[in-house]
Amino acid sequence: MLPASPAGLLALALASTPVGVSAATAVDECEPQSPRIELSAFPPGKSPVVCIGSGLTITFRFDSLLQRESLKLEDRDWFVDWAVGQQTVTLVPRDNLVSGRRIDVTVCFADDAAPPCTTLTLLVHPGLGMQEVKVLRQARSVVDLQQVAEEAEADTQQCRMEVRQLRAERVVPDGLRGAIASGLVDGKRGIALKELTWDVKEKEGNALIHHAVTSYRAKDRVAVEVYLTNPGSVPWTAAGAVLRGSKGEMLKPLPLWQVEPILSAAPGNEGKQGRVVVELLATEEEARGSYTLVLWDADRQRTVTLGNVTFPQ
Repeated sequence: MLPASPAGLLALALASTPVGVSAATAVDECEPQSPRIELSAFPPGKSPVVCIGSGLTITFRFDSLLQRESLKLEDRDWFVDWAVGQQTVTLVPRDNLVSGRRIDVTVCFADDAAPPCTTLTLLVHPGLGMQEVKVLRQARSVVDLQQVAEEAEADTQQCRMEVRQLRAERVVPDGLRGAIASGLVDGKRGIALKELTWDVKEKEGNALIHHAVTSYRAKDRVAVEVYLTNPGSVPWTAAGAVLRGSKGEMLKPLPLWQVEPILSAAPGNEGKQGRVVVELLATEEEARGSYTLVLWDADRQRTVTLGNVTFPQ
């Protein structure tokens, strides 16, 4: 673990500044996704939407017995494999699914209760694919309601923490003074950095090429700074990001920081690099292990995936 250089400190301080933050031009349908679907909440003819990721196995857990042979896939070529259990459906999507595409999956139940069948619409997303979804057809039990209440309370606490952090940052100065004033720097550890340029694993088919990657760790926060070049013909702006752990756990960032779009590396613009900083609230436990960073643009078509992202300990 190395102490941060002044440049590294400034990078993390800038990541905490709301100036120049890039944002998606449209609401991301997958952002508010819940791992629990209550069929009675949807009117007849309207299918619940579930976000999936290329190559990311997803399991649906139902509260009713299923007809084992009832599974209908609108396009079986989307999947490498699938399986139906007594109360589960597991799907293994292919690695090359196109973000934004949709497909319907239908399954029927073994009893005579309503509804006899249900259809789920799967939506491909570059980073926010679910791994497990619970589908509720019957009235919720007390245990289910208690679990929902606990999850809602945890989400509320997380939101409150983020709001407190963002409000506090609005009144602190810029630069190193801001890092100190916001509590990112403490007397014992300061801000640590880790050079990852040669350690990260670039996914084949990435829309941009990484040239330098550095991770940072401060008190209750981590950040990843990525320098990229754009081999395409259209400027690129990050609209969303996620860090996914080895067990599928997701860390969602604070607003991204990107000063300007990354221009095409066309003749006369060779070597032009752009920087994206992804910052997250993370406990000491969450800062351990290896993560995969996924960045996407507003259209969710041109993505950047970097594996083996780790943080200083």
